[in-house]
Amino acid sequence: MKGLSIPIAFLIFFIILIVILIPTLIIFNQLGYYSSQGRVQGSVYVQQQEQQNIQIYKGNPRIYYNSSTSPYLLFNYTSIPAPLNITEIYYYNGSMWVPVLHGSIVISENAKYPLPPSAFNKPVIIVTSLGNIYYLPPNTSVV
Repeated sequence: MKGLSIPIAFLIFFIILIVILIPTLIIFNQLGYYSSQGRVQGSVYVQQQEQQNIQIYKGNPRIYYNSSTSPYLLFNYTSIPAPLNITEIYYYNGSMWVPVLHGSIVISENAKYPLPPSAFNKPVIIVTSLGNIYYLPPNTSVV
């Protein structure tokens, strides 16, 4: 019986090594695949952000903030409308940014979005669904 203990121990060690080694190799081989998928998706997202910035800074849509006694945001398309998904609009009340938009809106044509009277002569921030942020001082546009 003493002669069989070393081969049995070696066999158990070999089985444990196989049980741990094979799944580890499979996991590490797949990490590169998932990592490259994330890089591709991330680069597409950044390209979409840049494309949205290019469109808005060229005036499609032209976003104008009219800070009168009844303030509003004016969205004016100059060419083929590209839908703009706005997730947040804030105005600064002197001490904090106050949210105006509850939910999100999609601007796909010329539109006028009213702001509360308390936004009179206060800066406004627009946040899009792609994460772009546009800062508008009173009576200015994004260009």
